[in-house]
Amino acid sequence: MTTTERKIIAQFASGEITRDELYSLLPWYSDIDCVSRLYEDVITQKDREKLCYLRMLPVYENEQLEEIWKVLLTEDWHSEHEDLIRVFQYIFNRKQENIDFLLKIFRHIPLYISQDSAIKRSYLQNIIYAIGAQPQPESLCALEYLLSETKDEEIKKMISSQIEKRHSIVGGKYEFEKIAK
Repeated sequence: MTTTERKIIAQFASGEITRDELYSLLPWYSDIDCVSRLYEDVITQKDREKLCYLRMLPVYENEQLEEIWKVLLTEDWHSEHEDLIRVFQYIFNRKQENIDFLLKIFRHIPLYISQDSAIKRSYLQNIIYAIGAQPQPESLCALEYLLSETKDEEIKKMISSQIEKRHSIVGGKYEFEKIAK
């Protein structure tokens, strides 16, 4: 990634240029295969700076990047974890298999996050929200499981709150159990 490319991406991220202008200046960034390869290179090289610029590209809704972002969420060399979790809350929230993945990263807290209690709380809360956004009733079961295994009272409150919210939004797990019968 050249200095010019970084400058153009930063201009897009700051709103100085539009998405169309970004892609007219850097047309290869509109090719998701190219962007996927760039992400794979970033992971291989553990290049934090380049990752920050790639994360500014408007490619959030592309499922081709879902697996790449899962890899990034399991690695500790960068600081994009919370933003990536939000993508699983808002965009990649229709797959039951994401629940197991989110449970896994709930238990694997990157070192830089675990060293600050406020950042850790925010990180775990974002994972709880992302789990709650996944398909029900499995997401509710996962939240209830987390609630039963967690000893931290503050985390229990966050999980309980999310369980209550999920129940109120769609009738909760009991509504799904009635439908299944």
